[in-house]
Amino acid sequence: MYKRILVALDGSVSAHLALEEALKLAQAVDATLMVACVVSHDLCDLVGGVIGEEAGVAGAHWQLGHVRDLCERGGVSCITQIIDAHGASIPAALMQAAQAFEADLIVMGAHGPRGARRHLIGSVAETVLRSSHVPVLTVREDRSNDEHEHDPALAL
Repeated sequence: MYKRILVALDGSVSAHLALEEALKLAQAVDATLMVACVVSHDLCDLVGGVIGEEAGVAGAHWQLGHVRDLCERGGVSCITQIIDAHGASIPAALMQAAQAFEADLIVMGAHGPRGARRHLIGSVAETVLRSSHVPVLTVREDRSNDEHEHDPALAL
């Protein structure tokens, strides 16, 4: 069974739902989670250069702090990591992290953030799914049930 699970976070509702699934799975099989946020300078450039980059890193730190609390409360061993893509694609950065962590499962949301960024990130799950040598569990936001979209308790 799975012992090393990589979870990718991007701040979206589907990523939060993926984290919930990964936590349940890790509890059930006593697996270690590696929860990763990828900081891409290409995305930061779209939202204001260095200021955008600093905001992206600060947001990633906040998300991962919240994840560590969730894991501790759930009794799940957890490693968190901010990955600087260094100009590489986000899927490539995630695949490299999965390989270094020796992940035997990758869990991620099926859709990234909405708006202009969605077009840049929307294909990340598909690219990882197509290129991964380990199973990939994708969790999608139920579009017929929009209460998650406005529920601040689910925001990471």
